[in-house]
Amino acid sequence: KKLSEKKNLTSKEIFDVIVNILNGNCSEIFISAFLISLLLKGENIDEITGTVEALQSHSIKISPSVNLPIIDNCGTGGDFLNTFNISTASALVASSCNGVVVAKHGNRSSSSLSGSADFFEFLGYDLNTESKLVIQSIETIGFGFIFAPKFHPGLKNVSKVRKELGLRTIFNRIGPLCNPCTNLYGQVIGVSDPILLNILPKVIPILGLKNALIIHSHDGMDELSTCSKNTIIKVSYQDEEYNFNKLILEPSELGMPKCSLNEISVKNKLQSIMETMRVIYGIKSSKSKENIVLLNSAALLLTGNVVNSFKEGIPVVKESLDGGAPQKKLRDFINKYGDISKLEDAEKLL
Repeated sequence: KKLSEKKNLTSKEIFDVIVNILNGNCSEIFISAFLISLLLKGENIDEITGTVEALQSHSIKISPSVNLPIIDNCGTGGDFLNTFNISTASALVASSCNGVVVAKHGNRSSSSLSGSADFFEFLGYDLNTESKLVIQSIETIGFGFIFAPKFHPGLKNVSKVRKELGLRTIFNRIGPLCNPCTNLYGQVIGVSDPILLNILPKVIPILGLKNALIIHSHDGMDELSTCSKNTIIKVSYQDEEYNFNKLILEPSELGMPKCSLNEISVKNKLQSIMETMRVIYGIKSSKSKENIVLLNSAALLLTGNVVNSFKEGIPVVKESLDGGAPQKKLRDFINKYGDISKLEDAEKLL
C-alpha cells in the first residue's frame, strides 16, 4: 500500500519483504506488483540497503584466506550497448598482476550479449562449482568466479518474474553490492544509471569495504569508457572514517586515444566471447578493445592500493598483458576447475 502511494519503505520493511520473497513465501503476482511499484516510485538508500542486507543474510558466504587484498568488479548492466566482456577481461588481467586477488561475482547476461557467467561457462567452467572449490581457486590461483544464482539460492524464487517483466528491478541495482565474500577489500562498481552515483557510495560503509570506485561513463556504460569522459566516486576508509571524492576521468589525458562505440561493440554472444579472449590472449585484438580493458584493469589495481593512480596503473597492467600472464591465468583456472577441452576448442576459433 505504501508503494502504491509512492511512499518510501524503511530498511526494516523492505528487508522483511525481500526475506519472504527469498524464502518462497510470496506469489508471483505479489512479487510482480511489488517490483513494479518500487520501480515506478524509485528506490532510495534505505530500500537499497535493506534489500542488500536481506540478500546477504540468505547467501552462501565464503572467506578465502589470502595475504593480498581481495577485490571485485561488477556492474549493474542496463546500458544495452552490446560491448564485449570488458569487466571479465579486466578481472583476469588485474588478477595476473602482483598485488591483488580477484573474487569475481557475476551472472549470465541480462542486458548485454554475454555476461561473465556465459563467458566462463562457454570456456568450460562449471557454474555449479561448490563453494569450497571457489575458495580454493581464490587462494591458490588468485582468481575465482562466484556465480550469483549458486551463492544466492533464494533468487530462484524471483527469477521467473524478473525474466517475464523484462525490466531493470532493484535486484539489478543491488547485484554488484552482494558479493558473498566476507573479507572483500575493495570493489569497482559500474552503473549505467547516473542516479546511482549519488546512492551507492552511501552503501559502501555498510558493506565494510576499504576502497571502492563507483563508475559511470558519459556515454552510458557501466564501465570506464575510452569513448567519453567518466565520472568516478572514490570511497576510501582512512583514519577510521570514510572519505568520498568525485573525479572526472578523461582517458585522452592518460594517452589513450578516443574511440567510437562501434570499435568496442559486438554483434552476438560468440563474437563477444571471442573478442574477450583475443584481448586476454593478446592476439588479433583491436587497440580500442585492449585500451578499454587496460583502463578498467588499472581501476582494479587502484582499488586494491597496488597503484596510486590510473597513470601509474596502466603500464603495470599492460606489462602483464604483453607478457601473457592473463592467458596463463585463464588456462590454469579452467584446467583446475573446468573442462580444458572446451577452452582448447574455443582457442581454435581465435
